[in-house]
Amino acid sequence: MVKLMKHELYALFRILVFIAAAVVLFAVLSRVLISINLSGDRATEVQSVLLLLVIMFYIIAICALIFVAWGLGISRFYKTLFTGEGYMTLSLPVSADRLIWSKLLSSLIAMAFATAVSALSLLIFFIGWDAAVMQAIGASFGELFQAIYDSFRAEPLLLTEQLAIGIASIPMMLLLVYALISVGQLFTSRRSAMIFLIALAAYALYMFFSVLVSAPFANYLHEQVPAYAEHILNCIRLVCVLAIDVGCFFLVRYILRNKVNLIA
Repeated sequence: MVKLMKHELYALFRILVFIAAAVVLFAVLSRVLISINLSGDRATEVQSVLLLLVIMFYIIAICALIFVAWGLGISRFYKTLFTGEGYMTLSLPVSADRLIWSKLLSSLIAMAFATAVSALSLLIFFIGWDAAVMQAIGASFGELFQAIYDSFRAEPLLLTEQLAIGIASIPMMLLLVYALISVGQLFTSRRSAMIFLIALAAYALYMFFSVLVSAPFANYLHEQVPAYAEHILNCIRLVCVLAIDVGCFFLVRYILRNKVNLIA
């Protein structure tokens, strides 16, 4: 398991580290250019244009880092299991469970890394700004944290339930994509089109359930037991998210163990 994760993390970070370096570099350049513009009596047109370009590239780099961190994990899952590389991967003396866990955990680590680097770059970008601007930003965050703290004091159980749902939902999107890719490999042709159609059908089913079942049921609970409605709904949401996590994991596991149909 450790060797698998080491290999996966190396494959992910040999790309992510360069994008992360670009994010930090653009954050530093933006901060320096802002300082130059603010220190001068009047920013030149060239300085203003340069600053806008650097900030634009900085925003693009952050988006790219987060997107690539998420997309690489999915790409690695598909490439190493369902293409020609799958012959080598599936011949390793490891179980399907370990293969899935190594890819899932490595992807989550990569996403956490992208989030941390983005947060660090924002600190670099905002450090040393005008006191009034920093005070306004601090006040906004202070109000946000105060609202969260007040909500926790008023409804600690409700906030705990929502936090549990959020944590359980983090791997859900990856596992859902893993399941879609795995089910798509059961078809012998037009696999990409079939994956798209299955995803579209699943989304339509989700919307159908939300409109015709979930929303009416939530309204019914708020009318009958208003004091406990949100707690009941949160428990149901948590159970559903956990069920999706477990179901997708075992579906992928079953396909890897019994139904793999590799392509070149």
